[in-house]
Amino acid sequence: MTKVNFCPNCGNQILDEGNFCPECGSKLYEQPRKTGKSATNKKERVLKNASTKSKKIYWWTAGAIVIIFLVIYYSSQPAKEYKVIKEQPKVVDFVTYPSLRYDASYSVAFAKDGKIILPLDVVKEKKMVKFEYFTRNISIPILAYLSEEGKIITAISICEPCDSKDFHIRSSNLICNSCGTTWNLNNLEAISGACGEFPPDPIPSTVIGNEIQIDEKLVLGWTRRI
Repeated sequence: MTKVNFCPNCGNQILDEGNFCPECGSKLYEQPRKTGKSATNKKERVLKNASTKSKKIYWWTAGAIVIIFLVIYYSSQPAKEYKVIKEQPKVVDFVTYPSLRYDASYSVAFAKDGKIILPLDVVKEKKMVKFEYFTRNISIPILAYLSEEGKIITAISICEPCDSKDFHIRSSNLICNSCGTTWNLNNLEAISGACGEFPPDPIPSTVIGNEIQIDEKLVLGWTRRI
């Protein structure tokens, strides 16, 4: 509060510490002025809340952008089938298939030194073969065929949703014998049918001499996708 030395009303000099003029009775001290502290605090709270809200919006937006980026990134990545088939060896110039149903032939295969071995000349002749790999009281069906580009494609011969083990080729298509789901035989991309997400699961193989060799561990470690 501000001290007044003279009465603001009558001009009488004040000699004591009273609060009122002894001459006219007027109040000797000014009313305290509002410092604006409460208003300032309110403003600060408003600004703080606005800042907090802005930060939340920023982080939510940043998180959404990251999620969208990851979805786009992973959806644009080549499928596993494409990656495996891309690295498969080419053994002939090109292959054609009839427009009528072309079924797989049975073949023999054997395991040796950690490899499952299939005769290359048999696959070249038949173009599409299948066999059962027996081990540990289980059997795993395996399919081997030539793509139209002349590549060897080896895969687990199961259409997992319908549990079919048999397939045939018609023109450029690989077709499940049970449900009729159709894939492009060159890259196993789905064309039609209910089981399109689960083509025969391709497994890498190599060609050495007259042998198509598949790593036995890849087959033993295979698990169903559904």
